[in-house]
Amino acid sequence: MREGHFILLGATGDLALRKIFPALYKAYKDQLLTPSILATGRSRLSQAEFLHLLDTKTKPHLKNLDLTLWESFTQHIEYVAMDLTQAQDFKALTKRPLHPNTIIYFSIAPEFFAIACEHLAQVGLNAPEVKIVLEKPLGVNLHSARAIHQSIAQHYQESQIYRIDHYLGKQSVQNLLHWRASNALLQTLLHKDHVDHVQMSVCETLGVESRGGFYDPMGALRDMLQNHMLQMLTLLTMPLPSNLDASSIRQAKRALLQSLKPLDHQALLAQVVRAQYSAHGDFVGYRQEPHVHPNSQTETFVALKLEVARSEWAGVPFYLRTGKRMGASFVQVVVSFKGGSPLIFTIQPNPAISLNLAPITLQTALESGMDAYQRLILDVFDSNQSAFNHQDELEAAWVWLDPILQAWQANETPLYFYPAGSFGPKEAFDLLERDGHAWRQM
Repeated sequence: MREGHFILLGATGDLALRKIFPALYKAYKDQLLTPSILATGRSRLSQAEFLHLLDTKTKPHLKNLDLTLWESFTQHIEYVAMDLTQAQDFKALTKRPLHPNTIIYFSIAPEFFAIACEHLAQVGLNAPEVKIVLEKPLGVNLHSARAIHQSIAQHYQESQIYRIDHYLGKQSVQNLLHWRASNALLQTLLHKDHVDHVQMSVCETLGVESRGGFYDPMGALRDMLQNHMLQMLTLLTMPLPSNLDASSIRQAKRALLQSLKPLDHQALLAQVVRAQYSAHGDFVGYRQEPHVHPNSQTETFVALKLEVARSEWAGVPFYLRTGKRMGASFVQVVVSFKGGSPLIFTIQPNPAISLNLAPITLQTALESGMDAYQRLILDVFDSNQSAFNHQDELEAAWVWLDPILQAWQANETPLYFYPAGSFGPKEAFDLLERDGHAWRQM
């Protein structure tokens, strides 16, 4: 049973109510965690009003709710109203003795990270036993990512920082690495001598809906590809370290990201497709969504072809696509072999691994187990950073992606359109067809 002090900044926000509190409750229900939770937010709520907020906003996200356990869980929560910009408000966080395992979860907008860290340090909440969890987006390009890190690094060591990517908490994503490490067959097959090409798809039927204010400055490249998809790519293709400890895994992922072949101007035109969904049927177009600029150039879909400049992957094309308002929702990694059936990692909706290479057939349904946030929060309590991003990984990803963003901002590449409910623009299909391939659908 883990114990510790959990301080949640931004406890009245949507993420906290939908994901973080349910994860803490499930860990408590499973007898994996007994936390002391100090919840903070800007809203001037009484303790009773905050617990009522949890009842109305968090309970609906809990399956098989045990009301007795829920009441017991909420007794571990204390709410404190505070303003992140006011240093004196942070004194309320120190009325309890510093626990040897203290976690501060930043469920707040990144523009408040620096001032929050400064004020936390002023009241001693940057001591070595304190760990901080940072939600994305951690920057919108290389420059901003470094600036955020530099402001945080004034008060916290890298060993204290847990940059969360909930995709890395999914058991099905972690299996990309663990199945490689434990399966000699996969280690042999995942090589240029056997692999023809690789596809990665993250498709969503949902549009941006009420999230236009957040999404319009971000776009699909920053929201999905820069973090979730490149992380999955590293787990599939990075050199397997001899020891799967946190340091070795993060070093291997960084090395893989640094080996991505840069895209010059010609490659940007030929290998990257950006698009935006337009009105179709019952769906409005992206530009008609609430809080979206009527002439927005923001992409809701990206497809690209990349190469890994390592000897074991030389010449193997990797095709990545992600989009909103697609024809189906699924997350899948497809490894197509030369002259054989593909290896398919299905991440969502029904996690599974499928391989049919005579005389070997593998069909494995994967139990989802605990959800991603529960797993990652428990990892923080255990001081296990293996499923969290190192700053060097983030910078390596931005170094590769920045030229794409710069070309788009300068309108050097076209913005295509696709009907809402389809699988993207024709140009995304052409990207593969030119090489004699086709996107695999669910």
